[in-house]
Amino acid sequence: MDAKAVVFDLDGTLIDSLPDLAAALNRSLSRHDYPPLSRSDVGPMVGDGAKVLLQKGYAARGSQPTAEDELIFLADYEAHVTDLTEPYAGVPEALARLTALGYQLGLCTNKPEVSARKVLAALDLDRFFPVVIGGDATPYRKPDPRHLAAVLAAMSIEKDQAIMVGDHANDMATAAGLGVATIFVSWGYGQANGTITIQSPAALVPAVQSIFAKD
Repeated sequence: MDAKAVVFDLDGTLIDSLPDLAAALNRSLSRHDYPPLSRSDVGPMVGDGAKVLLQKGYAARGSQPTAEDELIFLADYEAHVTDLTEPYAGVPEALARLTALGYQLGLCTNKPEVSARKVLAALDLDRFFPVVIGGDATPYRKPDPRHLAAVLAAMSIEKDQAIMVGDHANDMATAAGLGVATIFVSWGYGQANGTITIQSPAALVPAVQSIFAKD
């Protein structure tokens, strides 16, 4: 078949990173004696990258982080990025199946690229992703479609031969800005609509095949 690509978001799509993100955020808040936030509080804050997460967390406590807070938070999170983070059940199998079927896989995440690559390696998911573009790797971040365009360019894939998979409105908006088909996964942290919405990783491969069958 002609080269076709499936580009994934990371947090909330492939991995459940909320426990480590919430823990790092609460460690930062505790430095100022602010009470911790629950995971249900932090979940809707995820999706715009670590810096924005920190800002939203502090805003929830009526404050804002300093530049020092940001540096400490980023270093602390990177040191603990895989303490509690795990792939969603069924994700590694779905990625392996897509690869076996000949699809190219890429990663488009607002997470800092060093952290993204570290967690992929620790969870043995890096073998699926020859192309990883983090939120600090280009001047553009989701929902700016140029972030996804950078991933597709690195993969040498045309936009009409690609699908974006994510759990957040940012993912859907990024793809829509390029005219790329989307799969919204309902198990993550956000709410949105895609070309197709799926409820489990087991539905991923059929959804990809269904979209590309319409070409």
